[in-house]
Amino acid sequence: MRALAAGLLALTVFSSAHAQHRSAEALPAVTVDCYRTLATKTQFPEGADKDVSIANEDLATPLKRYRLQVADKTTLKVISDPDRDSFREEHGKSIWKMTRDFNDKHQIVAWREELPGGIVRLFSFDFADLLLTRLDIAAARSPAAGVELHVMKCNKATVVAH
Repeated sequence: MRALAAGLLALTVFSSAHAQHRSAEALPAVTVDCYRTLATKTQFPEGADKDVSIANEDLATPLKRYRLQVADKTTLKVISDPDRDSFREEHGKSIWKMTRDFNDKHQIVAWREELPGGIVRLFSFDFADLLLTRLDIAAARSPAAGVELHVMKCNKATVVAH
């Protein structure tokens, strides 16, 4: 009887661990449009300017800053400026190139991009709260040295990306 109980316990633990592992290998099916809620910027502590600037989205019709679309279960399609053709850029991000934190409370992915001029851009997206953040870090030797944070609220998209 003990062997049967131990076997059932092992099967339950293995099944649970396998299900959690499997769910972290697939992104939730979603297409969202993201609008900037606020942005803030400051220089590094070594900089002469200690001010913090803040910007919000005061436009009557806010601009879609990003569209995020799960193209297949393992690729997040990132489209910047989806409604402005002259600025539109898109690329895919594999789940294997993102940091993931999927648990009972949230489903968050994050990734890093290297931009020209020594700028590092960090993204994070919360599938549960539909929040996208973008953090730009410009090297101290850059004329735009400092840290800039954009917080975007996302809504389920009604239009499929083209």
